[in-house]
Amino acid sequence: MFSQVLEPCEDRYIWPVGSPFASADVDLVLYFGSREQLASGNRHTELQNEFPAAVVCGCSTGGQIVGDTIVDDVVVAMGFVFERTEIRLVAENLADPAASRSCGEALGRTLAASDGLAGVFVLADGLNVNGNDLVTGLVATLGEAIPITGGMACDGTVFGQTLVAGGAAPRPNVVAAIGFYGPAFRMGYGSGAGWQVFGPHRRVTRSSGNRVYDVDGAPILDLYRRYLGDDEFAGLPRTGLLYPLQIHHPEAPDMKVIRAVLGVDHTDGSMYFGGDIPVGSIVQLMRGNFQRLAEGAGQAAAAARDCVDTGASAAILVSCIGRRILMGSRTEDEVVAVAEEFGTSVPCIGFYSLGEISPFPGTHCTGLHNQTMTVVAFSERMDPA
Repeated sequence: MFSQVLEPCEDRYIWPVGSPFASADVDLVLYFGSREQLASGNRHTELQNEFPAAVVCGCSTGGQIVGDTIVDDVVVAMGFVFERTEIRLVAENLADPAASRSCGEALGRTLAASDGLAGVFVLADGLNVNGNDLVTGLVATLGEAIPITGGMACDGTVFGQTLVAGGAAPRPNVVAAIGFYGPAFRMGYGSGAGWQVFGPHRRVTRSSGNRVYDVDGAPILDLYRRYLGDDEFAGLPRTGLLYPLQIHHPEAPDMKVIRAVLGVDHTDGSMYFGGDIPVGSIVQLMRGNFQRLAEGAGQAAAAARDCVDTGASAAILVSCIGRRILMGSRTEDEVVAVAEEFGTSVPCIGFYSLGEISPFPGTHCTGLHNQTMTVVAFSERMDPA
């Protein structure tokens, strides 16, 4: 397997000088950029024209990662050449978020129809797709043996519209899934947080899907107003990203997830989050610490690297936009922590998201995460006997 970051040149992307493969050899191109950079579809067309035989897939972001740097003014892209792996792109247009699980099931059935599926990478509209239900649907059809990774598209802190390119130019309401086939393919993964809980445990007493109305019998908006103060409360949902919730699911008390605030509905008094929060869940507020967040990112990279027995050939980083908002000028600390784990020989790109998809640490059970740095490593075994 060969992978390399593509270099933009006069609004086109070129295979860097000295690459041992020609553009026609490229099997897959992943790219990430802001909504404004991708909305016209020109970047997608340029990449497809430059690499005509490749599957080209990407999404809008809250910032792009390339190497150990975060950039906002360029689209980042990576080309992959596989020698023993087949890839397949499938996509669905989702008109109703309530159909997110059935969308995941449909994508899973299509991917599983071909023999030898070894891993799946997913990009989904971050505002119009219920990521929790999407992942549940994928796992229901693919099982836990197939690693599923990816992320939810973002548009910074606008919360207006997110875009995904799945076989066509980027547009809203799209879920794209790339299947990797064959015994040679390896997908490593790791997900790290670094957030700290504070305040008492509380029980969700009224919710619906990813909308929470009451905790401990009182409006959840009152809870956030009390902790944020009037000024920060007025800045919701952006300011809420700094105070996610840790969730203990009532049916799986040992499995903790973090849920980020995505929006507020003052008409019905609800807040909606990056995944479902069932009635009876035990929740606790969280806040971040720069050092712990960077350490969590490094731990995610180490986990992804260590579960690829052939050594990583490339890595994709998916980090939550809430982490970037909190860390501000220190955000590159977490990207540097990842780069230090992989070294200079492993090319890395990535994006800031509205949700990260990865198996839970120490398990093969895939879930939707918020407020994590999730790292995906790709490689091929050259002698898959």
